[in-house]
This record gives sequence, structure tokens and C-alpha cells, in this order.
Amino acid sequence: MEAAIAGKSIVIVGASAGIGRESAIAFARAGAKVMAIGRREDKLRELAAEVDLEWCAADITVDGEPQRLIAEAVSAFGGIDILLNVAAASPMVAIADVSPEAFLGVFASNVVAPSEVCKAALPHLNENAFIGFVSSETVGRPRHGLVPYGASKAALEEMVIGWRVEHPNLRFSTIRVGATIGTDFGRDFGAEEIGRFLEEWIRGGHLAAEMMTPVEVGVDMAELVAVAYLHPTVGLTDFALRPPGPLATMG
Repeated sequence: MEAAIAGKSIVIVGASAGIGRESAIAFARAGAKVMAIGRREDKLRELAAEVDLEWCAADITVDGEPQRLIAEAVSAFGGIDILLNVAAASPMVAIADVSPEAFLGVFASNVVAPSEVCKAALPHLNENAFIGFVSSETVGRPRHGLVPYGASKAALEEMVIGWRVEHPNLRFSTIRVGATIGTDFGRDFGAEEIGRFLEEWIRGGHLAAEMMTPVEVGVDMAELVAVAYLHPTVGLTDFALRPPGPLATMG
């Protein structure tokens, strides 16, 4: 990846931790020009101290922030070769218990805001640009406690198809990610909720016995996205990263 991707400009939304952070590191170490976007300035500063990249603290659900972060990237790079949205948010709550406000918040974070970032980036995409949106293997296989999240990712995938239909000259891809341990996605989940819903996931055959790590997924995602970008005559519209091996069992 190094020689081919060196010097290319890459914007990663959701890069302050987890998979997005590891993808940013992989691209930066390969010589790409990376703009890391995230909500937490302290985490972005730590990332910039580890590898050579630009960063911008932004909450993409806030009005004007998608436009501001793209303006920051354009100011630094002049144009964008790869735009990668890794950010996601969700409570862990049964669908019967989720409030309308929380449900709408999940869709705002996982569907509307990434689309706004993409819209802001349109005039600044370089030739053969690649736009990737990270989705989840829960689409089509809802899990206890994560139904709002899965529903939002299903909507995200439909939105990506819509972007592709309305802008056939650009390349949009859905990247589905399976069970990964050690990300910040579940940092606000309560231990009681995790324990209760985890048993349901195992009973339903939704949980792998072995999980992937953010480093594994982040590095592999960066390499696959680089391959997709470097082959503009072949459309890599959908791909998945899942842990191999058997499913988890009770006991």
C-alpha cells in the first residue's frame, strides 16, 4: 500500500479512537496525508503525537460542523482522494424502552450527519475519489439492545445506494464490520445491559467465539480501501470484515 497511497489526501471521520484511529495510523504510516476527525480533542492530540497527520475536533451532528471539517481538510490538502466515515453511536436499550429522542439521535449520528459530511465534500473530491461508509453486520440480523443501531445502519446502506444512483460518476462503498472488541462504541453501555443482551446474542447465533481487534480491522480496512481507490475501473461497492471461526455458545 505504501508506495501507491503515499501523498494521497484522506479524511477519516471517527478517528479519535477504535477502528477509525487505527485506519488513520495505517494510512499515515503509508505516507498518505491524513485528516483525522473526531469529537475528542485530547484523543486527537494523542494520535497526532504518535503519527504525522492533521486533525480537527468536530461533532458532525452539530449544524455547520460537517462544512467546517471539510473546509479544514481542503485548506490543508486542497482536495480529497478518500473520504471514510467510521463514526457511529447508539445506546444499548430494548426497542420497547428507547425514547423517541434517543432513537432520532441514533439516526442523526449514523445516517444524517455522515450524509452531510459527504455533501460538503462533493465539490472538493479529486478525480477517482473513493467514499466509504462503515456499516454493521447487524443489518438484516437485529440484536437485542441494538435494534435502533441496526435500523440506522440499514438506512445508511440505503442512503449509500442513493448517493451512488444520484452521482454515478463517483464511487461509494459500504463496509460492514463484524464483532470487534476494544472499540469505544460501547463505552457507555452498562454492565447489566451488556450481560443481559449478550446471552440473547449467543442464543440467537449472533456472536462469534473470537472477536476482532480495532488494530486488525483498522489496518485491513485501510488496505482494502487503498486497493479500491487504486483500481478506479472496478467498483468495490460492498465488502465485509468479520471474525472467522465458530459462533459463541452458552457455557
